[in-house]
Amino acid sequence: MLFVTQVIFATLPIAAKLVLPVVEPLGIAAFRIFGAALAFATVKWSTRRGRVTAPADLLKLVGLSLLGVVLNQVLFLEGVQRTTAVHANILITTIPVFTLAIALLLGRERASALKLAGIALAGAGAAWLVLARGGSAAGATLPGDALVVVNSVFYASYLVLSKDLLKRYDPITVVTYVFLFGALLIAPVGVPALARIPAEALTGRTLLVIGYIIVFTSFLTYLLSIWALKRAQSSLVAMYVYVQPVVTAVLAPLVLGERVTPRAGLASLLIFTGLALAIRTRPAPLAEVV
Repeated sequence: MLFVTQVIFATLPIAAKLVLPVVEPLGIAAFRIFGAALAFATVKWSTRRGRVTAPADLLKLVGLSLLGVVLNQVLFLEGVQRTTAVHANILITTIPVFTLAIALLLGRERASALKLAGIALAGAGAAWLVLARGGSAAGATLPGDALVVVNSVFYASYLVLSKDLLKRYDPITVVTYVFLFGALLIAPVGVPALARIPAEALTGRTLLVIGYIIVFTSFLTYLLSIWALKRAQSSLVAMYVYVQPVVTAVLAPLVLGERVTPRAGLASLLIFTGLALAIRTRPAPLAEVV
């Protein structure tokens, strides 16, 4: 199940690339958030999950929604529009490293030489990929890569800060509220973005890809992640992020015609090695909801 989840996640930038010529990033993000919010609300209602009524917790959920849904998804899709799917999925593997770094800064983890070395190595790999232009793949840009990295920082912050609520509430409840608040937050800019889509652009193929993005890369992946986190150690779940760039390296050349450069391959190795060092002695979770 962990492998399947990451394989589906890996297809998101590829699927997004197929519809970005006709649907802007804000529009895709709105489709994702509105669709997933409706799906999770239906699941929560049908399974009679608990409610969140404490004002302080509701405010925390609004903040988590801004970090983990709205800013996360918009920045990722804006980045994907400006870089390659290969670069996007290599850089997304920095999320567990950023999660550990933020946990260290907030005092929720104890620093060690191995953890700090791992964070530094993974950061160097990401920086080398982002800042190098000459050896980058065609279509990869500094702004695009940087947006994906910033997205990773926001999502990592969401993972660390969601720990408290996930201990006290059912995961389905937390994710449902996060997406519902996300739908409200993105509506002022998301609805106009959807209205700007030309009717003739919504062909059967485009609608099929958008449906895939909503059902598989949004709702299903979050649902499978919750299922996995209840049955496996979080550190194991985090390790499966390695699957994403491997899948993208296979599919992106076939679907999009992208190529994997030697620089991208070496950057991946640096990030993977850094992540392995950082979590080698770490029993605490790296990810709560993927």
